[in-house]
Amino acid sequence: MVITMKKNSNAKRICLTALILIAPLITMPQVAARVNDAESSIVLAGLQMNVTRDIKNNQEQIITGITKAAREGADFLVTPEGSLSGYTGSFNQNELETALGKITDAAVKMKVGLILGTCYKETKNGIEFCYNQVRVYAPDGDFMGAYSKILRCSSLDLPGTGEMVEYVEGELRTFDWKGNRFGILICNDLWATPGFTTMPNPYLVWKLKQMGAQFIVHCINSGSVQKYRNFHESSAELWALSVQIPIFEVNAALGSEIINARSGLIDAHGERSLLVPDSGEQFFVVRIYRNNTKVKVK
Repeated sequence: MVITMKKNSNAKRICLTALILIAPLITMPQVAARVNDAESSIVLAGLQMNVTRDIKNNQEQIITGITKAAREGADFLVTPEGSLSGYTGSFNQNELETALGKITDAAVKMKVGLILGTCYKETKNGIEFCYNQVRVYAPDGDFMGAYSKILRCSSLDLPGTGEMVEYVEGELRTFDWKGNRFGILICNDLWATPGFTTMPNPYLVWKLKQMGAQFIVHCINSGSVQKYRNFHESSAELWALSVQIPIFEVNAALGSEIINARSGLIDAHGERSLLVPDSGEQFFVVRIYRNNTKVKVK
């Protein structure tokens, strides 16, 4: 609140009275608690969105999500697997770069970090390589790096095909932001789903815990075949319980169809602290504390 003071004594008395009335509303312990919350936790917003092959459409959905995240005071917006490019290696990299620039500009303007799912192409020595990755940008726009999917899907009938040839294998890593260390996994990286996995399970959740991750972000685009739902959801819950760190999950929506892995937050006890509706576009926000003992659904 800004109060303009005039030069007469009556105005001064009015201003002093206003200050006396306002001051008690926020006590020093409350201020200290808010500062401690901000320093010992991270606020994540999740955007369960319809992932299409139309980059422009995806871009607009993500920028809308950034606006909502800024309004809620989120540190980062998390999007599903392939949310910008579409879940495909068949996209125009120049178009994607243009859209990515607009998204990062909007995020910097609104001071929201990004944990952005997208496929991404790089050319090295004249050869084009495609990655199924999650790109991480700090709220000030600094590119913190990317994680690319490791446990890529492949048919049991044709091992070594599908994603194993479409995307380059990534390398496991963690990210650090203001004392919060987290890992990222993409869809099958966590599950090693039967029928879609023809390589040994590397147990990436466990490895991230060994690497010091305090929580895991799981970006998903798993479809709607309900036969896999119990396996997907119970696997994530058991991993959170086993390593005793929260897992924040954001799946892609499929219009009005029911998806087969629910978005939301699983706490360090393996319990779903936040259950997001399992169809349609959804936006949700949580605060995760570094000591992993509690989470807060905003």
